[in-house]
Amino acid sequence: MTKKEKIEQEVQKTLEGFDQAERLKSNPFFYTRLKARIDDLHPQKQKIRGWELAWGILKPALLFLIIALNIFTATLFLKNRNNEYSSREQLLNAFAQELTLDSSQYNPTLILNE
Repeated sequence: MTKKEKIEQEVQKTLEGFDQAERLKSNPFFYTRLKARIDDLHPQKQKIRGWELAWGILKPALLFLIIALNIFTATLFLKNRNNEYSSREQLLNAFAQELTLDSSQYNPTLILNE
């Protein structure tokens, strides 16, 4: 008898053993007790409070508002981006005009000189 034949014979014995297996007897109340334990692990849904219901409604509304604001700011940004300067000097002059300080504003050199 070769090794392959021995393996096939053992496999056949194992498969025949499944046909002869006895059905195990269980307590008739086993399923009921098991179901009760599973239900204890997952508590029943609590009553929904008012603020939980409101938050459930406000979440989508806030999300929509954020997306709408995002789209609005993106369009403003892209609209203002069209103001292109023809040269680097014009761009630097525009920055200089935006960032200049008035004489009435805080100037740290005036405090040091006093």
